[in-house]
Amino acid sequence: MSRLSRNARLRTTTAEVVAIGLIGTLAGCGVPGANSNGAGAGTAGTTEITLWTWQSTIGDFVSAFEKSHPTIKVKVTNAGANEDEYMQLTNALNAGNGIPDLVYLDFNAVHQFAISDQLRSMNDYGYADIRDDFTKAAQNNVSVNGQPYGLPISSGPMVMFYNQDVFAKAGVAQAPTTWDEYREAAEKVAALKGNAHITNDTGDGGFLTSMLWQAGAKPFSVDGTTVGVDFGGKNVRKFISMWQSMMDDKLIDTSTAMWTDDWWRKLDDGSIATVLTGAWLVSSMQKNLSTSAGSWRLAPMPQYTAGAHANGENGGGALAMPKGSDDSKTQAAYEFAEWFAHGDGVAVNLAQGGLPPLNSVLSDADWLAEKDEFFGGQATHQVIADAAKNVTTDFEYLPYMAYANSIAVNSVGQAYHGKVTLQQGLDQWAEALREYGKQEGFTVK
Repeated sequence: MSRLSRNARLRTTTAEVVAIGLIGTLAGCGVPGANSNGAGAGTAGTTEITLWTWQSTIGDFVSAFEKSHPTIKVKVTNAGANEDEYMQLTNALNAGNGIPDLVYLDFNAVHQFAISDQLRSMNDYGYADIRDDFTKAAQNNVSVNGQPYGLPISSGPMVMFYNQDVFAKAGVAQAPTTWDEYREAAEKVAALKGNAHITNDTGDGGFLTSMLWQAGAKPFSVDGTTVGVDFGGKNVRKFISMWQSMMDDKLIDTSTAMWTDDWWRKLDDGSIATVLTGAWLVSSMQKNLSTSAGSWRLAPMPQYTAGAHANGENGGGALAMPKGSDDSKTQAAYEFAEWFAHGDGVAVNLAQGGLPPLNSVLSDADWLAEKDEFFGGQATHQVIADAAKNVTTDFEYLPYMAYANSIAVNSVGQAYHGKVTLQQGLDQWAEALREYGKQEGFTVK
């Protein structure tokens, strides 16, 4: 089936995807390998693969896949989100049993497990055939030493969500395009009655690294088992200077953590006017906000230089295949991963408001033209596509980034309580990361 034919189906509903999957199977039309029998062509019986993920809507994918692949069953286990899942996976890998055939990993965790030689290379199963459709950033996010260790299924190009009504009340005529304009808008928002702020930040490690990425900083370097941690570069200082001054002037809400009930309430009542994060937040806002529906808009991230278009990512992940799982099930596991990342599963993903990092999606004219009533009828996909294309691809994650983010609160987090400056917090974080790297056997510079 042609790429054009598949793109024409990208906007179908989940129910329609199931029907299409059945038709595709009966007609002998589908993604590569769609008609193979589990572990291999001609193999009798059913192959059951295990998938670890915390995605709450995974059932839609499994149902659609199993209808079009009747000889493969997918058993889903929620081993916890982020660090909880990674700990369970580490325990299984160390024990040599209970290892899943597939596991969802944030991009930074792909690097963590790949550098330890605990993931299978996707090059061994057909990744090269679909590689070029993934964005350059997505390819980079799953690659270690030139080898791909996952199939990207979600992405997080950063955008600025802003409440247009709050801006209008504050006298902000248009979305800030530079960080200088963003600060000016912050001052106007702070002058409103009540306790309004332009945004919130409590020192989350993932957010900080994304902001540094967008500023052009490269605080981490990885060369085999040699790693570097350095928060002293000029682009790090560029971000710190801007952000520290806003914190000092109380322009940022440093007490409200993202994802809390209080955070959602403040977004809905206008107490927090912007969110700087991955574009994946679109679907969550639609589900969790009611009063402010129609008030929100998307815009590119503010820039340090007028006219620039630099961007970073926040979030996103891939399906990976751990080593030590049942070798006889690897083909079936890859088949599901490829279906999810690049086959008919893309339509299910889009129907749920997901953002697959595929060039074929980001350039699809119909998808780009879709308007979203929650965002005041804005063609949000165009903003998201541009944001994805502007993500720089030379940022590197530490091979223990998940751990790094988990301890950021002990150092950088203290800057949000006025106990240290951001620079001091980053320096303390760097020292802790260097020490941990040495303990884990890395050569640290």
